[in-house]
Amino acid sequence: MAAPQKSSAFGPYKYPIEKSDQYKSRITFQAIKVIPPEVTIRVKTSNTVAEDGSEQTNKSFSGIGASPASLKVNEIAGEKADLYLPLSFQVNDGFDYASASLGLGGAAAAAAMNSGGSIAGSVMESLKSGAQSVFDLFKTGAVSRVAAVRGSQAIPLIPDAVKSAIAITARVTMNPNIRTQFNGVSVREFNFTFKFLPKSPQESREVNRIVKFFRFHAYPVEMPYGQPYSIAFDYPNMFKVRLLSEVQGMFRNIGTPIKLCYLKTVSTTYNPTSAVLHPDGSPTEIDLTLTFTEYKPLSRYDVVNEGNDSFYNFENAPSSSTGQTNRGGNDFI
Repeated sequence: MAAPQKSSAFGPYKYPIEKSDQYKSRITFQAIKVIPPEVTIRVKTSNTVAEDGSEQTNKSFSGIGASPASLKVNEIAGEKADLYLPLSFQVNDGFDYASASLGLGGAAAAAAMNSGGSIAGSVMESLKSGAQSVFDLFKTGAVSRVAAVRGSQAIPLIPDAVKSAIAITARVTMNPNIRTQFNGVSVREFNFTFKFLPKSPQESREVNRIVKFFRFHAYPVEMPYGQPYSIAFDYPNMFKVRLLSEVQGMFRNIGTPIKLCYLKTVSTTYNPTSAVLHPDGSPTEIDLTLTFTEYKPLSRYDVVNEGNDSFYNFENAPSSSTGQTNRGGNDFI
């Protein structure tokens, strides 16, 4: 059985090739391979005797185990592309909030807990106070508009249409006691658009290799590889994306760094504005748009460590780097 190809074969890549030393800023894309531990499922086997005297073998799940080898995160040697810095770099940090309606009982429970009461005691107290208030309204014959609306809502036998009629007639709406509820952090996405104008057939071929480099690592490997049909996919490789600016011989991060991410879309347009080709038939203009998505949402810990190499660790597993590392925690590499 043929083994899957591990690299795009022609890296590392760079653009532009001609006069590239004049560019003091760049964006780098380093392909990352995650090697997971071997996972095994443990099965317990037991034998029983059936009524007819035959022996039956029963299997039951007993647990999940992993190999002694831990998770590994490796930079793939040679699988790196250095490109010119795009015109703009937009970072969108998103957070998921929703409106939660506490109602009368929930608001009473929250108030009781905020005052130091227990959860169980707060719930019971809110139910007790809510029921007692409705009972008191009818017991004392209160006919205020609020009493009428609240009382109708507390009686299950009253149809919804009648409850709405009472509320409209009384011109009263019960306060839903809405609070803003935090539900989590959104996974960030990043878009990069490049317009390549290769000045020579050599540069045009390099751009073609760069496009293939991104497509190669964006696609998964079939399992098993190279067979008439497959049963699963191995995860695609990830990317370490860094926007860098050269300062006195060292490169510094530009803007907010990006965690390890997957390449979500690759869009390529050849000769979008002209049909002119190089003498060898290669295109003279290529537009490339890439969309990356981080493998996890950020936390405050990530924000604090944005200037350190630990920011790029995958699930707290240190990566094996083939290049320079940041030792100062000040965004320089």
